[in-house]
Amino acid sequence: MIRFRDSILLAHTKLRTHKIRTGITIGVAGILFGVIFSGVFVAQGIFESVERFSREGLASRSIVVIGKYNNSFFSSYENATDESFVLEVKQAHQDLVGMKTAAAKKYNIDYDAKSEDPSPIEIDKNTGRERVSEVALGTELVEEVANERQAALFEPLAIEAFLNPYKSATVLKGNKRVQLTDGLLLPMENGKEKHAEDSQEQFRYQMGGDDIPIVQVLNASVTKPFIINQDTVKEGELPGVVSFRYAEKLLGLEPLAKDSTNDQKLARLGEVRERVGDITASFCYRNEASQLLYGQAAAQQADIERNETNAAYSMPSLLYALPAEDSCGPVTIAEDTRTQAEKQAAANLEAYQKEIGTHPGEPKQHKVMLRAIGLSGDAPGAQMSSGVSDMVVGLLSSWLYYGATWSIPADLLAEVPAELRPEALFAIDPSGNGGIKNDIFSRDEYMVEFGDKDEARIALQRSELTSGGVSVMPFGSGMLVIDQMKQWFLTGLMYALAVVGGIALIILASLIGRMVSDGRRESAVFRAIGAKRIDIGAIYGMYALLLSLRVAFFALLVGLAIALATEVWLSAEATVGARLAYAAIDTSKGFHFIGIGSWYIPVMLGIIVVTGLLASIIPIFLGSRRNPINDMRDDT
Repeated sequence: MIRFRDSILLAHTKLRTHKIRTGITIGVAGILFGVIFSGVFVAQGIFESVERFSREGLASRSIVVIGKYNNSFFSSYENATDESFVLEVKQAHQDLVGMKTAAAKKYNIDYDAKSEDPSPIEIDKNTGRERVSEVALGTELVEEVANERQAALFEPLAIEAFLNPYKSATVLKGNKRVQLTDGLLLPMENGKEKHAEDSQEQFRYQMGGDDIPIVQVLNASVTKPFIINQDTVKEGELPGVVSFRYAEKLLGLEPLAKDSTNDQKLARLGEVRERVGDITASFCYRNEASQLLYGQAAAQQADIERNETNAAYSMPSLLYALPAEDSCGPVTIAEDTRTQAEKQAAANLEAYQKEIGTHPGEPKQHKVMLRAIGLSGDAPGAQMSSGVSDMVVGLLSSWLYYGATWSIPADLLAEVPAELRPEALFAIDPSGNGGIKNDIFSRDEYMVEFGDKDEARIALQRSELTSGGVSVMPFGSGMLVIDQMKQWFLTGLMYALAVVGGIALIILASLIGRMVSDGRRESAVFRAIGAKRIDIGAIYGMYALLLSLRVAFFALLVGLAIALATEVWLSAEATVGARLAYAAIDTSKGFHFIGIGSWYIPVMLGIIVVTGLLASIIPIFLGSRRNPINDMRDDT
């Protein structure tokens, strides 16, 4: 019977007998496991850093925007010969001509239906049936009938039914994106009004972007984490939160060079935060009637300037005066020399237009003045990733919207006098259900917060842009994606452990098998002096255990060394990126690439030990069954 202490001593002696062979085995297996250890240390450090920074902005909340596009499509071109569509167009034309004829007679307006509103219906030469003519397919009348058909196909998003499976979901109310169908809200560059000349330019301003600012109103709880100082707002101004990059631009600061130092980047963040109250912007809202009148007045003024030296030029009988460039004021009449008959004709034309529904309405305009009270991170994609700092910004940003956007807190907007927030711009959620009507894209949107992240992830998976038009997108933070990355990391770790464990099992089994084979004579001697098979097995089992522990210790050192190198190499730059991503208030927080608090560490240590013990089972079993007399005879 061999004592336990002797088994340890004999196993340790065997480890020292073949130092090179043992060292190579420990090195190869240790490096394989060490790489995985380093991944665990680095990932744990990243996850802990993300958790630490997520206490700012919206990173600790699970907010999504759920919307439904009107993806139903009715083509007037494809249905030009459809009998029911042809009848609808024909009836709509008859109604239009009848209405215009009656109104023209009432107000003494010249109206020729054949020239002004020719029939959109023709006879198809091939079939002899009525169809919508090629010329009429792009007209306003036909498009209106087609749009009515398309609208009839659309089923609005029933948000209550959609959220019914999610017990933790809450619709956040008080949101509005100022995208107007009647008129435009245009930025006043350098405080001066800019007029959109054509429909394409108008659409660009409706959409916004990195270079074209837009305005939105957001739920108070969403904007609150980004507010720095709301006491800087002056009378007549509206408060807003802007992104870091946009704030730089409004302050007239040139973007830092890509090779800027970390200290320079942190200094810039501090400067922008300190000067955020100095950031202002002005917008001019004009409805369609005001835009038309402004355009007419501008064209009239340009015509007068072109004919300044033309003696034959006659001044318009109705002369308009443009408002001051910085006022966003109404267009006024400078001089009216029209005759009574001309005035009456103009009045009749206006009454006629109102009756047939083509009058743009009364001109309305309003100047919106904004002052920044807070700072958010930049949305992903705000800049190209050129380093660790930029990649961290792209991954961890806590944002309110993309591009150049002013986000007005709904609660602070409600405190502003009504004359500074006209209904045309800031009418919020009349239905009370939290929906955001986006008429530009025929889309209803809802901002929804989930108390349960798992429910939020399930909802994200229901995004069905190709089926039903429903989309679910993260808002304000990429934490739901990062949480999913944790799951991917765990899955990848399991696969890596399986592969590396299998390789290590083969390596260790080979070494232990060789050691058992080399020790046949020694084992036979022990058996001859009274040792049992279990005693021999205990010696080699202890050998496998000590070998596994050395592999585990070396792997741990390798993993720590790689993680520490990564920490030294990347931590400082990543810290800057994280602070910029959250426009961090607490500049003492650091982003680290090493963490030792993962429960994967002891699990992996145990896996290494178990792998070594498993690798020893077959060699030990086969060796213990050998005949010691034969082993001694064969060795002579």
